[in-house]
Order: sequence, then structure tokens, then C-alpha cells
Amino acid sequence: LEVTGGPVIDFQPGRVDHPDESYWEQMSYGRLPAAEKYCCPHLDDSNVSSSLDETGKVKGWEGLCTHVRNEVFYRMGFNDQEIVALLCGGHVYGRCHPNASGYAGPWVENMTEFSNEYATDMIEDEWTLVSHGDTWLDAQGSAELRPAPGNRQFVNQKKGVTGDDPNQMMLLSDMILAWDPDFRPILEMYAEDEDKLKVDFGAAFKRLTELGCGFP
Repeated sequence: LEVTGGPVIDFQPGRVDHPDESYWEQMSYGRLPAAEKYCCPHLDDSNVSSSLDETGKVKGWEGLCTHVRNEVFYRMGFNDQEIVALLCGGHVYGRCHPNASGYAGPWVENMTEFSNEYATDMIEDEWTLVSHGDTWLDAQGSAELRPAPGNRQFVNQKKGVTGDDPNQMMLLSDMILAWDPDFRPILEMYAEDEDKLKVDFGAAFKRLTELGCGFP
């Protein structure tokens, strides 16, 4: 994080390794947020826009908020501000791969540098819901944004409109930060203040990496 312009986080040694693999046998898949959980079913690749309500939000997005809050972050002791900080700081790095997560593309243009680009782009850019069946992405030079079959995501491209914008995407579980009335003001705060995001992300990320370690 530090070498990419992100927060400087003091390292605390002392995490104890488990003596064998038995601990992991108790774990189930799903320790990270599921990108579309509780949203309306995705049934028709030819008409993915039918998933949207009249305001442009995916139907059932409120349930996805409940999942991200109650089933993932609240159970670890994080509040809404820390949730937004972790997503805004974490999702400026790297990209999604359809053969791994089922989703495709980078969140931001500069994915090896810390910034508040994720927050600003989510608010300022226009986002289009796509599925694997949206082959127009390939024709427009945005094949890297087409998710695996059965999945949906938002992209910063529009059918029939070409330009110089770099290919970027947002998961449904990202977009809830802009849709939820409690998440939205925090997202806007970080879009305006990168320095505050750096401080808040650093504190939340350090706590996340040390959960369960029993440090004083």
C-alpha cells in the first residue's frame, strides 16, 4: 500500500498459524460479499435491462445491502463508514477475472495507485448494466468487460457510443454505495477528500487484517 501512495500501516507481528488444515474444514465459501446476493434473478441475457427498476437500480438491491452489512461486515464489527472506506480503498487495486470470480475488468483506470478514483467515478460516470450476452462490448473494444455467463455488472460504456474512456466496471455490490441513503453521503465524502479516505481506509484495513489475533 505504501509504495502505491496509500496509507502507511504499522505491522504488528504475532498472528499464529494453525497447526494443520482442520480449521479450514469448518469454513464455508462466502467470506467476501457475494456481488449479486438477494437481487432479482438473472434469467434473460437478451434483456438484462429488465433487471432494473424505474430509477435504474437493480431490483432487490436493498437485500444486497443487507447482505453486505449484516452477513459480512457487521458480524466483524465494522460500521457503515468503515465498509465504504474498505471498498473505496480496496477496489482501486487490481481487477476482476471471469475465470475466477465470474466478473470482468478493472474498477479504475490506474489500478496500481492509491486514489479516490473509485468513489469519484462511481458518482460522476454513467453506468450501464450488462451481462455475458452483451456482445456489443466486444465490437466496441470492451470485451474485457463482459462477465461470465449468468452474471451481471455495470460498465462505463454504452452500446453504439465509442470514445476514449478506459474500460471500467462496477459490481452490483459496489453500486449499492451510491444507491443506499446511508452509504451515499460517506461515498460522496471520500470522493471529495482523498486524504480522509487514506486515513480511514488505513485504520479499517489494519483492523481487518488483525481480526481474531488477540492483540492488546
